[in-house]
Amino acid sequence: HGGVAALIMGAFANVDSNAAARVSQLSDAWAAQGVMSSVTDQVQAFRWLKLVWNASFNSVSVVSGGNNTKQMLGDKGCRGLIRNIMLEVYRIGEAATGGPLPVLMGKDSADAFIEDTDGRDAVEPSMLMDFRARRPMEHDVILRRPLDVARRLGVSAPYMEAVYAMLVMVEKTYMARL
Repeated sequence: HGGVAALIMGAFANVDSNAAARVSQLSDAWAAQGVMSSVTDQVQAFRWLKLVWNASFNSVSVVSGGNNTKQMLGDKGCRGLIRNIMLEVYRIGEAATGGPLPVLMGKDSADAFIEDTDGRDAVEPSMLMDFRARRPMEHDVILRRPLDVARRLGVSAPYMEAVYAMLVMVEKTYMARL
């Protein structure tokens, strides 16, 4: 739904020795179909990097009242909230992986993700689509689980905590009306 397709894949450390070869074959198959695909040995770090965008734009799209990326970034308060959530995800991800998160398609910071998103057409994040359709939202995976990791590692994430609490309340309210 955002117009950017890049698959980054890799094998987890605890899988069999043939996993890396199978992942490489899968990446090649996607690339043969024109999908940007690559293999990494930093799967966990790239999962955290994906959360940098998802935790911020997905959640703020709902708690801001149902706005797309252009609308959110056009508002100084929403833009600041998105940036603060991104910074929290970076801190949690770096604490969880023991090092800096990788660079993704030239984006190496919260500000780079924001500028890249601002330069694209408007995107309606998946959580916003769920909200509008009154379906359960994916806040558990996108916010609660990273917050659990933050608590375990002693990383403060007050913006994510607040947005998560609001998302749960919003969802409870509309699900109770179904």
